[in-house]
Amino acid sequence: MATRGLAVILAENIYEDLELHYPRLRLVEAGFDVKVAGPKAGESYASKHGYPVQADVSFEAVDPRSVRILVVPGGYAPDKLRRYPACNKLVADVHAAGGAIGFICHAGWVPISAKILKGKRVTAHFSIRDDLENAGAIWVDQPCVVDGNLVSAQVPKDLPEFMQALLKLTT
Repeated sequence: MATRGLAVILAENIYEDLELHYPRLRLVEAGFDVKVAGPKAGESYASKHGYPVQADVSFEAVDPRSVRILVVPGGYAPDKLRRYPACNKLVADVHAAGGAIGFICHAGWVPISAKILKGKRVTAHFSIRDDLENAGAIWVDQPCVVDGNLVSAQVPKDLPEFMQALLKLTT
């Protein structure tokens, strides 16, 4: 069965459960080949509530030109993810290749470190507003914001709108 293409979800310890698994399941339902990417393929990463997810691939193993959608879940994982140069490079390269990039809650830290937010309208959890603005982004107090190939949302209750916007970019 043909898929709609590759979707990648980033993982590290202390991710927000819903912000990783809800997009993963919705992308599978929509017909994407979904891969979880982490610092090390085969490694298991625990959520804020202890629920594990295993990385299918490492950041370096992903061809950014083949990624149609990349999702960065929130929680405290983004603060860990942005410390990996290979993660930041993957996000920047997917962005440059025109793939859709979604980030929610505290996940805005990753595109900040990937240096792809200057002049872009975004939203996030209010606690990282200063970080986003200091990176040159325009923070908007809305549940979900789309700017070009970037889709951002504030908190887990915004996941339905977030996923609808991400999927709309690939139709």
